[in-house]
Amino acid sequence: MIDKKAKSIIRTRFGDANFKYVEKFDSVEKAADPSNEGELVEVVVNDIKWDHTIVKEDAGGKHQKSSAKTDGQTKKEK
Repeated sequence: MIDKKAKSIIRTRFGDANFKYVEKFDSVEKAADPSNEGELVEVVVNDIKWDHTIVKEDAGGKHQKSSAKTDGQTKKEK
């Protein structure tokens, strides 16, 4: 008999990124205060580096973990 229960796979990726966040202000005083928020102009993301990935299978409330480094390694690490 074939089990037709839908499985859900969750992938979580961890890493670092270098980005530029540009805001517009109407005065130098407001822009100089780091607690003020200006009007968002653009966000540019550069140099994304993935550290590791975790894959979980969620079938009926059961969680199974497996992880493989993103450097091309295909074996599961325990």
